[in-house]
Amino acid sequence: MTIIKIFSLFIWLLAVPFCIGLLPMPYLDKRFRTPGAILSSGYILLFTLLEVAGIPVVVFQAYNGFSTFTGWFTAALLVAALSGAGITYWRGKRGYSLRLEGFSSLKGWGFEGRGTLALFLLLVVFQLYMAYTRASFDGDDAYYGAQALAAQQLDTLYRVNPYTGRSAPLDVRHALALFPIWEAYVGTMCGIHATIFCHSIAPLILIPLTYILYYQAGLALFWKKRQLLPGFMVLIALWQMFGNISLYTTETFFLTRTWQGKSFAGNFVIPAVLWLFLCLFGPEGKKKKGGSGKSGFWVLLGCLNLAGGASSSLAVLLSCLMTGGFGVLFALWEKKFSVLIKAGICCVPGGLYVLLYLALTHGLIGGV
Repeated sequence: MTIIKIFSLFIWLLAVPFCIGLLPMPYLDKRFRTPGAILSSGYILLFTLLEVAGIPVVVFQAYNGFSTFTGWFTAALLVAALSGAGITYWRGKRGYSLRLEGFSSLKGWGFEGRGTLALFLLLVVFQLYMAYTRASFDGDDAYYGAQALAAQQLDTLYRVNPYTGRSAPLDVRHALALFPIWEAYVGTMCGIHATIFCHSIAPLILIPLTYILYYQAGLALFWKKRQLLPGFMVLIALWQMFGNISLYTTETFFLTRTWQGKSFAGNFVIPAVLWLFLCLFGPEGKKKKGGSGKSGFWVLLGCLNLAGGASSSLAVLLSCLMTGGFGVLFALWEKKFSVLIKAGICCVPGGLYVLLYLALTHGLIGGV
């Protein structure tokens, strides 16, 4: 039974997101088609599908909402994953290929670089060990963990007061942030209690996923000095370990509240905006002039501005503000008004999310 659960976790946390992440790869140059980029893109698209499939159910279905959501979300994930795998296979017959060599510059790092990389991996393993064996308790678990468990056991979405266990009107403040519902979904698909998944399983995927994203950003930053990448990753790992200078730093959330949406917002959504803009306008992105080979990043940026809403409504506002700010900056830098137009279009999904949130909180949409 345990083996089946582990295999199910591998399917829903790695295989399915990876296959979904293959969808935008044909619209990127081969130098961007790394395993880390594929998995990071897969999770961006996964949480986009989570919001698209989940929000209508949350708003308009009071009973049996989780069952309905599970059906729609499963279908969306499988269609997206099969499409990604199928397109990659079909294009592979015509010369299309991925860049699956992993640590692409490992051969050029030398003994010192490999040793530094080994140190980084040891730090990550230590963090995963501590996160799994020393799971910390946080007061917010009385809400977020309980909402995931209520969805799993009561088959309802944000219709139960987690502090009392009684039925309640739709919690409009949190209703559009479906991160706990995703945790309940994966737990259900794998036969795992929602609380166990949140505290013990989620950090084992979300911590490495964050470092994978930072590694992709490092590839864009140090595209001509890849030997600096191991030191950069060690610095990031140490920063995360010793960043607990208050209750409110992203580092504190990263290791002690990993399973909460606010942690995902600060440690994945916001860095993902930086990663996408680095790939679009950073040194490596300029290796080929023009927009060809990078259009997939604009699509991912638009999806990210909606996907961030799964973690926190504030994440959507922040990612859209960053998109607009960077859009103005690089439009002036590139002297191309089209950059600003593309950035504006990428903010449209996030803008629709914000309008829906305002409509809910002001009673314009009452749900059922």
